[in-house]
Amino acid sequence: MAVKRAGPVAAVAVTGLLDAASWGAWFAGGLSVADAAGAYLLTNTAMSVTFTAFGALVLAHRPRHRIGLLFVAYGACYTVSVACLGLLSGVFALSPGWERAVDLVGITVWIPAPVVCLPLILQLFPDGRPLSPRWRPLAAVTLALTLLAPAVTLRPGGDAGDPTADHSPLLPAAVGRVAEALVPVFVAAAALVLLGSLVALGLRARRSGGAERLQVMWLLWAVVLFVVLNLQRIVTTDGPVLFLLTLPLVPAAATVAIVRHQLYDIRLIVNRSLVYGLLTVGVVGAYLGIVAGLAPLAREWLSASPLVATGVIAVTFAPARSALQSFVDRLMYGRRRDPAEAAARVGARLATGLDGVLNAVCEALRLPYAAVRSDGRLIAACGSPTPAWHVVALEVAEGEKADLLVGLRAGEARLSTVDRRALDLLAAPVGLALQAVRLSERLRESRRHIVAAREEERRRLRRDLHDGLGSALAAVTLKADAAHNLLRSDPEHCGRLLLDLRDDLADAIADIRRLVYDLRPPDLDELGLAGALRQRAQQSWRRDQAGFVVTVDIPDDLPSLPAAVEVAAYRIATEAVTNALRHSRANTCEVSLRADGALHLEIRDNGADASGAWSHGVGLRSMRERAAELGGTLTAGPTNQGGLVHALLPLEGV
Repeated sequence: MAVKRAGPVAAVAVTGLLDAASWGAWFAGGLSVADAAGAYLLTNTAMSVTFTAFGALVLAHRPRHRIGLLFVAYGACYTVSVACLGLLSGVFALSPGWERAVDLVGITVWIPAPVVCLPLILQLFPDGRPLSPRWRPLAAVTLALTLLAPAVTLRPGGDAGDPTADHSPLLPAAVGRVAEALVPVFVAAAALVLLGSLVALGLRARRSGGAERLQVMWLLWAVVLFVVLNLQRIVTTDGPVLFLLTLPLVPAAATVAIVRHQLYDIRLIVNRSLVYGLLTVGVVGAYLGIVAGLAPLAREWLSASPLVATGVIAVTFAPARSALQSFVDRLMYGRRRDPAEAAARVGARLATGLDGVLNAVCEALRLPYAAVRSDGRLIAACGSPTPAWHVVALEVAEGEKADLLVGLRAGEARLSTVDRRALDLLAAPVGLALQAVRLSERLRESRRHIVAAREEERRRLRRDLHDGLGSALAAVTLKADAAHNLLRSDPEHCGRLLLDLRDDLADAIADIRRLVYDLRPPDLDELGLAGALRQRAQQSWRRDQAGFVVTVDIPDDLPSLPAAVEVAAYRIATEAVTNALRHSRANTCEVSLRADGALHLEIRDNGADASGAWSHGVGLRSMRERAAELGGTLTAGPTNQGGLVHALLPLEGV
């Protein structure tokens, strides 16, 4: 590790020594700081030191990282330019030829930095690779611009500081003419390359996600800030020289993005930059507009117009800042300052399911991740998981408790009070969506049981018809044929066969009645539900076990029930009483019915208190399925007074 860091440290040390020596020579030659600013020594030194230092920092953490190497190369170009300015300070006695040569190198060597290194940084950031293989030709063209860079200074009059100067005496005149012809090509190519590099950076910011998007946002923020502050120089090639000192923001932001992009929240920096940048532009524009508007009124009032403008701005500054901050906050953090509106937007997504609701939560608060966890497992999730998250308890009517997990934004150690307040309100629609998911799962499970029960019933009917009634009728056919054959030869035997045939037909009729009874008990049609249960209590159950008493409590004003409800209630009641008769030590059982918009069926017995919940056997599962078929519910289990089965069957919609 020490060997890997030796190179970056050496680059910083050499840069520092050369820059310090150049400034020493500059002051020794009797030149001032103002002269240094005008000759670009100040800005070139800033580029030299900052780009080299940040490049070294990147290389120390990511050896051989292309962005770090480009930063160091950028700084090296300006370091050589600074050294040339130091040589030209007047301290060193250079011959005219050497002075022209050093001057030519000084005004040429810095050009590859903004023309080649900077576009490559924009193209390759943050991982050192182009956006896609289709963007590799742009990198090749960018590198080729290095060959055209000398054309700017080799042409006659190439000195930017002295347009009338001619640096071509060191070279043949033909070279100068060729360079003069290549300048427009070079400028156009450099402009197109820089524009393409900015487009590549913008596309990377749009297509990327997660940590890479945050990294790109760092560099994009620095580039936009530099362009805004130096827009005049970019358009007119002239402007405040000191504004160039904002260019080191590019390597600073890129280094933070590569080395410690999660240390600070870039969105908060962009937020504040937008607020105060737009506010500054607005204040300056308002001030100049008011002054310009009041000036024509009267010459004697002109001196008062700045005071009026200042007063107006002082009064409107706070409201303007509040409105602008609200707008930028909504752009960066969604609608967290208006939880009611955020909840309304999330509630509008309830029809899209739990995934759609979680997506709406992320959109409303600009969160990177949202998920619902229940019973130790994730039910649904949206976005990419983050290292830290905030937990909000969900209120769900039934089932296991659930939590809403939201990922923290990059750079946040915890959510703000405003975010937590908004999430507390958003928890309600999320809970409703989770409840809908659970109900949907139960519905699917119930449908599966219903389909399985229906198929099982069909299989039973097929078996009974084929093995029972089918075999009996086949035997009847054979006996009828045999009786016909013996009708004349053996009438006595034929008579016996006919008697057997009658018994077989009686058995077949009994089987048919049993099958019909299984489909719908005839007693329901003849006696109704109340009469059928009372008859069963007086006959079958009392006969099945002596001393077992079943009482039926049914009001006389019981309304007319749908056929499906009658069958389900009868089957559930008979199954529950049979289970009590067979599996408990009960000697009494009470069946009660009441209706209040739904049919309530209760079967109580005085059996011994069980130690736990009843096992889910075939009978109990059958009762639950019959209730679920009608959209009802069934609960069954032991109580401190015996066993209890309660079925709730809806009467409407059946």
